Amino acid sequence: MKRKKSISLVIIFAVVIMVATSSIAYLLRSITEKRFVDLYKAKIQALNLAEAAANRGVVELRKRIRETLYYNVKNQTNFSIFENYTYNDYLGLLRDFANFSITNTTTASFYINGSAIDLSSDIKGNYNAIVIVKPDGEPQRKGDKFIFQYNYTIEGTGKIVDIITIEKNITLLGNHFNITVQKENFARYAIFTNHCTMPSGQIVWFINQTKFTGPVHTNDRFSFANNPSGYFSDEVTQHLTTARFYNQGQTRLLNADSNPPYDVPTFEKGFQRGAGLINLPSSLTQQDLKKQATGNQNDDPWPNGIYLPNDGSGNLVGGIYIKGNTNSLIMEVDTNNRPVYTIRSGSNTKKITIDYNNNMTIVQDLSGSGGTPTGNYTGIPDGINNEGIIIYGNGRIYNLSGTVQKDTKLTVSSDSDIVINNHIMYQEYTPDNPETTDKNELSAEGYNNLLGILTWNGNVRISTSAPNNLNIHAIVMAAGRNGIFTVDNYNWGSPRGTVTLLGGAITDFYGPFGTFSGQQLLTGYGRNFIYDKRMLEGFFPAYFPYSGNLISDDDGNLDKRPFWYDKDWQNLGKN
Repeated sequence: MKRKKSISLVIIFAVVIMVATSSIAYLLRSITEKRFVDLYKAKIQALNLAEAAANRGVVELRKRIRETLYYNVKNQTNFSIFENYTYNDYLGLLRDFANFSITNTTTASFYINGSAIDLSSDIKGNYNAIVIVKPDGEPQRKGDKFIFQYNYTIEGTGKIVDIITIEKNITLLGNHFNITVQKENFARYAIFTNHCTMPSGQIVWFINQTKFTGPVHTNDRFSFANNPSGYFSDEVTQHLTTARFYNQGQTRLLNADSNPPYDVPTFEKGFQRGAGLINLPSSLTQQDLKKQATGNQNDDPWPNGIYLPNDGSGNLVGGIYIKGNTNSLIMEVDTNNRPVYTIRSGSNTKKITIDYNNNMTIVQDLSGSGGTPTGNYTGIPDGINNEGIIIYGNGRIYNLSGTVQKDTKLTVSSDSDIVINNHIMYQEYTPDNPETTDKNELSAEGYNNLLGILTWNGNVRISTSAPNNLNIHAIVMAAGRNGIFTVDNYNWGSPRGTVTLLGGAITDFYGPFGTFSGQQLLTGYGRNFIYDKRMLEGFFPAYFPYSGNLISDDDGNLDKRPFWYDKDWQNLGKN
């Protein structure tokens, strides 16, 4: 019995040892696995922090280029200083206007630091990034425009500091991008007014049918009614510090974006109040444009007529100049795809054909003899500076209509009123597609035809003979005192449909187009103003006026997704 008991104790003891050994082994394995899981988790968290740092670098880079640099350039009045950055100081623009540090002659940078707390996370760690920008080509000057070329790299580091310390590093391989600094052209505005009222003083309310897809500015104040109110996709600025809100009929002025819950407009890129005054161009600018049209010749002794200033040997030196009132100006495209302008002024009518391929202008005198004789002339009527076709009348221009040829950049300008009596359309553009539900697909992006309609001391008017549902493809500007873009007899007769403007409108006052009752058009036209987005890219009508301000833009490449490179894993992939 004793022997049996001894054997049993040995077996029990052995079993206990085996169980204990297994338990210890299991415990050790659990500890090892937990440590492995913690290590893996820490690596992932560190990598996520590194990615967060790099992505914050991208966001901050865009902000410094599109906000900090933009507003600093806008506050600058001396355009010539940017010439300095084209001579061995390519990065100085970023240093002086976007808060970058210059680490050496080829690198500009800035740092970002943060912790997981900044990301609303309880992860125990921190991150940092350095954004590095280098020149990627020499700066270029094209007229009143500087183009600076760069590329960027962002190095992000994430560190976990807990039971163990793990650090991960990634690099974002960025894209080439350009920054353009130029004088601000009035053509870049979707809507610009000196006074945001009608000439009578009547308030112009922006309601839910107000939709603008480009920059909007007034030297006055904007007025908003109802919720929802107007929609603005780009920068909105006004000079006065308070906006006007309808407030259910009890109008109030507020230094605010909205008057909830009654009047709530939508600003995708903000609403800046208290912005600087932007003065409409002076008569000096008008004289400059007239010189471009006359080839800097004295027109005082010229009798009324239609002129293409030349050097006396058949070489054109200016644009097309009309002395006296213009009865009609019709733009056409002939069978050889050449622009043709048929101009009637008094008893004189001339047909002017421009042959770009042969650098030749053909003048036919259809009646009368005032102005430039019939014949072929060397060159095209694109002014002294060769910016594009310029047609200038020192009187009224009536009955403007036609088609702008696909290769033509043109400005029609007058001392007095310009009257539109029929459709004005680009030869090449993207029309609305009636089979889709999308609105405002109308666009001229990717095409070269461009028209500016500019009056210095009158109004741009749509005549009573214009057709219903009128199309106008142009940047329209009434630069003089009390100048408006309007419809003749807008408050008389039957509804005439809609004026579809592909471009922008720059005026002293807001001109009336029609009358409404609620949502119903009673007389005149409704407005369908579609911004020509090419204006944001610095593509302006020939000789169109500049304001006294400067602006900067990037080419959009900062929105492209960069590649990321994990230094630890040697892995290249898309961010």
